[in-house]
Amino acid sequence: MHILGSWRALRRSTGPRTLLPAILLLLGGCTAGGLGGNSEVASAAPPPPADPLTAFVAQAAPGTASRVVLADGRPATVRVARAYIAASGRECREVLIGTGSLERAQLLCQGEGGAWAQARPLLRGGGIPR
Repeated sequence: MHILGSWRALRRSTGPRTLLPAILLLLGGCTAGGLGGNSEVASAAPPPPADPLTAFVAQAAPGTASRVVLADGRPATVRVARAYIAASGRECREVLIGTGSLERAQLLCQGEGGAWAQARPLLRGGGIPR
């Protein structure tokens, strides 16, 4: 039955004291019937990253360092220099890869679905003070 037809039939069959609870019951039925969406939708967690660098960055806080095997097979020391929310609303982390004078900066940001990926820094030099 259409909701407007249900409303009219309900209004005729109930007195003024039972009208409000009946309205609330009707509105509750609308959300349970699919107009309000499915409350049982499970939020899927992003799959764990296959790349060891992005796996480290996804769980590391600023200042955290670790030895990681890079995608090319070379081991490297990786340190999260800072974490911030970019203007785009994405969470980003600047990491330093290597040690000493061979250290290079890389920016990784969290994208759609929670996956981390390399991003292009907006500041020359990556924004990390040297």
